[in-house]
Amino acid sequence: MLLSLSLSSRADIFRKSSIRNHEFERYLTSSEPQPSPIINLDSTRTYVMTLPLSFFVSATSGRRHKGKADSMPYESFRIMSVQHRGGNAHSLVLIKSRAIKTNPHNIAVFESNGRNGFCGIRILDDHHTKPNMKNVTRAYTSISPEHNINYGTNAHNPGYCGIYSIICIVALRHYRSKTGALWLAKWTKLLMYMSRCIDRNAGCLGVELAAQVQEIIATNTSWSCAEKEIAAAIRACLTTTSHALIL
Repeated sequence: MLLSLSLSSRADIFRKSSIRNHEFERYLTSSEPQPSPIINLDSTRTYVMTLPLSFFVSATSGRRHKGKADSMPYESFRIMSVQHRGGNAHSLVLIKSRAIKTNPHNIAVFESNGRNGFCGIRILDDHHTKPNMKNVTRAYTSISPEHNINYGTNAHNPGYCGIYSIICIVALRHYRSKTGALWLAKWTKLLMYMSRCIDRNAGCLGVELAAQVQEIIATNTSWSCAEKEIAAAIRACLTTTSHALIL
């Protein structure tokens, strides 16, 4: 079981680390072989953002790439920042990997709020001319947890959606070099770990990992060292025995 920061320290560190969190995201993005800019989305008028499939992948091939994933190499990511009312933002991650088989384009979005109930995006297939476009959200969110893992009181979880996205990105970067497309097997196992509920106030084990990752980012002077420490924390979760997971 991960050691928790005191709740007052947890909230304070998160509040003071906003700039550092964004700087670490920029480090992760800029150090990619083919860096891709953050995708900014405006969802100030609605909680659930509806996007056509062509937003991600072009319906027809052409010389100019228009879909956000068209030019992405395999085993890569793009951060999606969704702006909500009141200046609130929600973080998602778009990943393209040969291991993703739930759709023909090998892409999926990580949404820490889960695929049921609290999912912040809705994807409609506009690649085929039909009176009603098919809802294909589940096929394109297959790397997300089935249910919300981004919960807990503000004292326990002061707003860790961006930290969850960082965990997802570091897991991809760490395991793609060792297992190639099989990174998904590690990620699926980590999702199972993070989904284990502590209680409604404290959230789940993912909240505990996110708090640990937040402290690493807040206290490390080297981004590369911070990434290594986060990867080590992820490995520790993956090696946790089934007995240790029983609360």
